[in-house]
Amino acid sequence: MITIVGLNHKTAPIAVRERIALPKDQIARALTQVAARSHVGEAMLISTCNRVELVTAPRAAHGDLVATAEDAADALAQIAPEVERHLYVYIGADAVKHLFRVASSLDSLVLGEPQILGQLKEAFDLARKAKTVGRALHRTVPRALHTAKRVRSQTALGAGQVSVPSVSVDLAKQIFGELAGRTVVLIGSGEMAETSAKLLRNAGARLIVVGRNAARVSVLSRAVEGEGFTWERLAEALVAADVVITSTSAPGFVVDHALLAGLRRRRKGRSLFLIDLAVPRDVEPRVESLDGVFLYNVDDLSKVVSESLASRAREAERAEAIVLEEALGWERWADAEQVTPAVVMLRERFSAVFRAELERSLRGRLKHLGSEERAALELMLDSALNKLLHSPTRRLRSVAAEHRLDADRVEQLVLSLDELFAVDEPGDAAAEDGDGDTVDSATEDAARRATGTESR
Repeated sequence: MITIVGLNHKTAPIAVRERIALPKDQIARALTQVAARSHVGEAMLISTCNRVELVTAPRAAHGDLVATAEDAADALAQIAPEVERHLYVYIGADAVKHLFRVASSLDSLVLGEPQILGQLKEAFDLARKAKTVGRALHRTVPRALHTAKRVRSQTALGAGQVSVPSVSVDLAKQIFGELAGRTVVLIGSGEMAETSAKLLRNAGARLIVVGRNAARVSVLSRAVEGEGFTWERLAEALVAADVVITSTSAPGFVVDHALLAGLRRRRKGRSLFLIDLAVPRDVEPRVESLDGVFLYNVDDLSKVVSESLASRAREAERAEAIVLEEALGWERWADAEQVTPAVVMLRERFSAVFRAELERSLRGRLKHLGSEERAALELMLDSALNKLLHSPTRRLRSVAAEHRLDADRVEQLVLSLDELFAVDEPGDAAAEDGDGDTVDSATEDAARRATGTESR
């Protein structure tokens, strides 16, 4: 099972969210530190403009989920203590369902937006590269991605390609009516900027792309038939702009009060609308104190988004049903998997006894057997072991999958196995039935019959 600790646009304003939004180049180190905590064995960080969530799994297969979540919460609080009161916690099945909802864009600022799926994949890839992904996350995250794909293919939740960039472009249209002939400056050349640029080009706007990566700026500006400016020409771009949309990963403000105040005379009193999609924010909030400057950030977009929610409510209900179905299916699988360690130990225990008896016989009265006869004996023992354990294994998994009918049944069965067969005790199988020289004659007779070597 997993735990999720985090905050999002519903529980914390952007001023709080940006305090724990880590740059990509710092995520691997942060994950390694989290996974080194006493209760945490696996960790993945989902960090977007609307959420920061730490997905963790316990160090041991049956570790303490509550303690794991507490470790994760403490890790986030160490980055910024004030975030603690904004955190939510999901544990076990609730965490799985939440992750499935996040992947399916049912918990996004813009219901049905497609970007979250790519962001979740990227978070998973970063965690794998940091070597903080183990069995629990390897099993859970791909199932979340599968659920999201079902939602997108079986519902119209994502119809119309509504996203944070598209909402920002809609806002610009509301401000100006038509964007044809207007100059829009995009600061940043990442995925968010690319999506915005394509929408703006279709709306007839003149585009200027400004970024630190000259190669990406060149590629994007050509793709949208715009102009590419180096970072040194940012002020020049701002003078020409009617609308500015920023989406960089810079740790601090790239457009501040002093910069815009110094450009007022060159702008000749024209109004400037800035839409800041970045977390941490790209634009210093104080710029709104300047005459004719209007600033919107991702939290302000929620007012625009609310108008589109009604038309998606029915599709959201269908998507929620898919998420619930997938979450319950995963939970049934996870319940059945909890008996796997007991089954494995039982198999190892029986196998050790069988092998010890075989080796003892092969050193004694059956030492004359050749390699083919010995191989036949090994196959016989493997087949016998499989048949012996088939029914108890199937029954254990069945009871585990139906544990809600009797919450203590699985634990009682596992404890009974341990008590009867001492599966947790690493005993010497070869020494459990005698001194290693005496062999049950019936056992050897059965072995000789299996290999066709009965004594004449």
